[in-house]
Amino acid sequence: MENEKYDYKQIHAETDGSFIVKGYKSDGYSASSVCAGMTRIDFLDCYDSVEDAAKAHPAILDKDGEPCWGSAFMDRDLKDVSHIPDEPDYDYDYEDY
Repeated sequence: MENEKYDYKQIHAETDGSFIVKGYKSDGYSASSVCAGMTRIDFLDCYDSVEDAAKAHPAILDKDGEPCWGSAFMDRDLKDVSHIPDEPDYDYDYEDY
C-alpha cells in the first residue's frame, strides 16, 4: 500500500505557488527519542501543481478525489517541544575533548 509508512498525507500550498506533500505518522519516533510519542512530519516532495502531487501521492486525495489540505498553522501543535528541558542533558564540557 502506498500510504503504509504514514497515517495520512497532506498537501500544503506555498507562497511561491508550489505545493509540498508531507507525510504524518502518529507516535512516529522511537521510544529513546526526545520526540517519543509525538507525530512525525516528513517532507516528501515539492510539485508545481496539485495534479502532479496527486499523481505521485494519490493518498493526498480524499474519497471524493479532493486534496487533503494542510497548513503550517495546523501543524503547529504537532511540533510542540515543550516537554524537552532547556538544560543540557550532559555533564561535561565539550572544550575538554
